[in-house]
Amino acid sequence: MAKSLEFRVLAGTGTLVPTPLYVDETTLAAIVVGDQAKQWPAIRAMLDREGMPTARRAFGGLYYLPAQLKFFDKREGITRGDAYDFVADGPARFDR
Repeated sequence: MAKSLEFRVLAGTGTLVPTPLYVDETTLAAIVVGDQAKQWPAIRAMLDREGMPTARRAFGGLYYLPAQLKFFDKREGITRGDAYDFVADGPARFDR
């Protein structure tokens, strides 16, 4: 795992989140391909064509890590593309 990445538990919810939330290209490469980071430019080009989220200009060209992780979960079939990140609050009631 990338040396600069840590996981923290959010108080109250127990949700495990990666920190920092925004990572540079080198850290992202280490997270995704580990010791094969030298191959990252070619791998990233392929993933870009598949819709991998781009770096955020507003954050100095850093990547939003939760979006990257969600992309890989969807790509590997761990989650559906239309899955929501929140718990349903019950049936819709439009009669009111």
